[in-house]
Amino acid sequence: MYVLSRLAFKKKIPLNAEFFQKFVVPEVPLYEGGAAFLRKLKLLEETALFKSTKVSIHHFIVTAGLKELVELVLPEGLITWTFGCCYKIVVSDEKGAEPESVPVFCMDETMKTRSIFEICKGSFRERDNTVNRRVPKEKLWAPFENIIYIGDGDTDVPALSLVRSRGGIGIAVFDPSKTQKQIDERLKNMRLDKRADLITAADFSPRGELFEYLTTRCKQIAQRYRAEQAL
Repeated sequence: MYVLSRLAFKKKIPLNAEFFQKFVVPEVPLYEGGAAFLRKLKLLEETALFKSTKVSIHHFIVTAGLKELVELVLPEGLITWTFGCCYKIVVSDEKGAEPESVPVFCMDETMKTRSIFEICKGSFRERDNTVNRRVPKEKLWAPFENIIYIGDGDTDVPALSLVRSRGGIGIAVFDPSKTQKQIDERLKNMRLDKRADLITAADFSPRGELFEYLTTRCKQIAQRYRAEQAL
């Protein structure tokens, strides 16, 4: 976390792409193999099963972090859409005024569930963001039963519950470098009422449990479409 203080800087620092790229991105570590993990899942689209059913795989980020920063950290083109907190740079009419970063959107538990509905309806791509309009199931961009939500903390609990209650899949991951006590504390609410189909380490190796589970689940979704086409 970066705390910007007027004691440290002579002028206000706008939270923009230039600042993030220069000072923050180099200090943000990713889990080893994370980007390659997502690319390898996406490659399932090239298999005969997915080509025949025209099922595509999309990666989304739903985070309480900064949208612009996340998009700079991850390789371009890997993520379909990022939902996160947003700032707007404004300058007042006051003479000599410096640019200020004003929050225009903050992500919380409720907004995470809204993001799921935006993905489901495809409204994330629309400027007016008409997430509240009713969309027939057959016209949904991503039906709930095709959604796999991966979370790692309390703010993900409502989204996990929503996805699973509507036929989707919920996965809880934990940092394997933490102590068992820390892991249990982090995931205790996810274990209540069976809010996750799988609880596993955030291991992004191609032979890890998470990759094998996701691969299997993605193939099951494509196989369901193939079975429906045969009817």
